[in-house]
Amino acid sequence: MSERGEQVQRLLAGLAKHADLVAEAFEGSVSGGDRQRNASIEALSGLSVLKPYDEDSYRLNPRLREFIADYFTSYQAFQALRRVSGTMQQAREQWRELRRLKLAGAKSKDIIRLQVAFDESVVEMAYAIENNLRLLHSLIATQYGNVDDFGTKLRQNRYYAQQVRHFLQDVEAIDGFVEMVSDEAIAAGLPHMKQLVTRRLGAKRLQWTSEIKDAQAVISKRLFEAKLMEVRVKRLSRFALWLARNRTSDGWEVTLDESADPALVRPEPFLLRPQPDVTDTYPEVRDGLLAAVAKMPKAVVAKPVEADPGPQLLQEDEAEIEELQEPHQAALHDLVAEVAATSEPISLLRWKTGRPELADMPDEAWLMYSCLQLRGSGFPVDFIDDDAELEPFPINEQFQDIEVRGLPILEVA
Repeated sequence: MSERGEQVQRLLAGLAKHADLVAEAFEGSVSGGDRQRNASIEALSGLSVLKPYDEDSYRLNPRLREFIADYFTSYQAFQALRRVSGTMQQAREQWRELRRLKLAGAKSKDIIRLQVAFDESVVEMAYAIENNLRLLHSLIATQYGNVDDFGTKLRQNRYYAQQVRHFLQDVEAIDGFVEMVSDEAIAAGLPHMKQLVTRRLGAKRLQWTSEIKDAQAVISKRLFEAKLMEVRVKRLSRFALWLARNRTSDGWEVTLDESADPALVRPEPFLLRPQPDVTDTYPEVRDGLLAAVAKMPKAVVAKPVEADPGPQLLQEDEAEIEELQEPHQAALHDLVAEVAATSEPISLLRWKTGRPELADMPDEAWLMYSCLQLRGSGFPVDFIDDDAELEPFPINEQFQDIEVRGLPILEVA
C-alpha cells in the first residue's frame, strides 16, 4: 500500500474510533469534558475532522458534514445548488496545459498528473450535477419539508426557481466543453480523453437536462398555485377583518321560548316532496295515484332492433367436373372390357396396333403399363418369346409380346 493509502486508512480508523463524537458533532457544536472526551476532541482536531468554533467549542468539518448530509439526503433551508461553471473553468485550464505538454513532448509524469487532475474535475462536475438533482427531487417530493411555515415554503420555491435557471445554463454549457475537448483530443493524440468526457458528461447531458426541466415545470406549477392561494388568503383575510370590525353583521343568539317576540323569528318554509304509499287502499290516496298515472306520458315502446343478417352468401349448384382420362387409361378400360367378354387370349401388341390413340406410345411402355394394371386386376398374363434359344442361367426373362386371357383370378372391380 502506498503512503497516501496508509494515511487514508489512519484517517478512517480515527473516525471509526471516535464515531460517537463525530455523530454528536453532526448535530451541533461539541465542547470538552472529562479526560477521555478531551483526548478524543484533540485527536479529531489533529485529523481536521473538528474545527474550532468558539471558546472550548468545536464543529464538524463542513466538507465532512456535507458528505454526511448528502448520504442522508438532509438539506438545509435555502441550500444553494452547486455551481458547475467554476469546476468547468478549472477543467478547461487543466486541459489546455495537458495539451500543451503533450505537444511539447514533456515528461510523462507531468502528463499523467494532469490527466488525473482533469479526470477528477470531470468526475466532480458529474457528481455536482447529480447531487443537485437529488436535492431538487428530495425537496419537491417532501414539498420543502425542511421548513414548516407556509410563507417560507413559498419563498424557498421562488428561490429554487432562480437556482434551477442558472443550473440549467451550466448543464447546457457542457456541450461546448465536450465538443472542444473531443476535437482537440484527436489532434493532440489523446483519444482516451475524448472517450472520458463523452462517457462521463456528453452521454448523460440529455438525461440531466430532461430531469432539470421536469423539476422546473413542477416548481413553476407550484408558483402558479401559490399565487392563486395567496389571492384567496388575502380575500379571506379582508373578509375576516370586516367581520371583526362589524361584529353584529353575523347576528346574535336569541332564546327561543314562549316569551320570545315572533317578529324576531324569521319563518323558513320546508320544501316537501310527496311520497305516496302505493300499497295504501284509502280511496283518496288511490284516486290521487290514478290521476297522477293518467297525467304521465305514455311509455315509449322501444322498437326491436333488427339483428344484422351479416354478409349474404349465394349458393349455387356447381356442375360436376368430369375428369378427363388420358388416352392410355381409356384404352386400358376398353381392353379390360374385351378381355372380360372373351375367353381367348389377346395379344397386347396386336390390340395396340388397332388403337390410333396409342400410336405415340412406345410398345415397351404399353406392355409394361398394361401388364402391371392387368396383373394387378387379377387377369392371367403370359410372356411370349419367339427365340428358341434359352440361356442356361437367365437373369432377366426375355419376351416380345404379352397375352392376356379372360379368366380372371379375382373379381375385376
